[in-house]
Amino acid sequence: MADRRCLNCESTIPATARFCPHCSQRTDTARLSFADMTRDLLHAFVNVERGPLVFAWALLTRPGGIAQEYVEGRRRRYYGPFATLAVLVGLAALVVNLSGFQILSQEVSAGPAALLSRHFNLLLLVQLPLLGGVCALLFREAHLTLPEHMVLVAYTLAVRAVALSIVIPIAVLSSTSAPSLWQNSGFWAAWYIYFGWGASQFYAGARWRSWLRGMLVAAIGHALIIGVLFVSSAAYDVMTTLRSSNGSVAYAVVACCR
Repeated sequence: MADRRCLNCESTIPATARFCPHCSQRTDTARLSFADMTRDLLHAFVNVERGPLVFAWALLTRPGGIAQEYVEGRRRRYYGPFATLAVLVGLAALVVNLSGFQILSQEVSAGPAALLSRHFNLLLLVQLPLLGGVCALLFREAHLTLPEHMVLVAYTLAVRAVALSIVIPIAVLSSTSAPSLWQNSGFWAAWYIYFGWGASQFYAGARWRSWLRGMLVAAIGHALIIGVLFVSSAAYDVMTTLRSSNGSVAYAVVACCR
């Protein structure tokens, strides 16, 4: 049999080869068919190294292990932490805005809650450097850079964003428009435990100690976010008051001129 040429890189392919030795494209590539579509979809979802389902399961079961391998340089097998976080945070923000779920009702009053919900993606993303900085402070002996600490934070925040994207539609379908105090507390408790678990896998030393310190990181990060929400709520109230006062003054001036 005569040698063939690769349709992708135009290199010569041995007659018996199933893949191009230069670019790895399949040699049986032809007109696109439904079989090709099915094969590509299956490859994307079950590929051991890069399949999203495999990756999602790994994130759920060993977030710290994935973060550690990524920091150590084994990066081709996983999706990047920061791109993953950006995509999933965008999904969570879309779910919050489309559903009308009052996710911040337990933290701030209705006015600023509505404003912050419209920018929920920014509220989630700002936690990346906050938690990364707290990790760098409490795990100083790890001798990692801030971006390396943020790898663990990005992967775990991505899982939290997915959890929100799943829980909110279920709550809306059950005619719940806002979380109760107990539901909100349970969500944050689960986050503390999950982040502590990820930290116990990521950082060297006694696992129980890293787990507890990881939970402390999550609690401090939560407190910082509550502080951000409090300041935002206060600023919103001040701006609303000033706007109302200015409107009253303008009305009084117009009335006097008449």
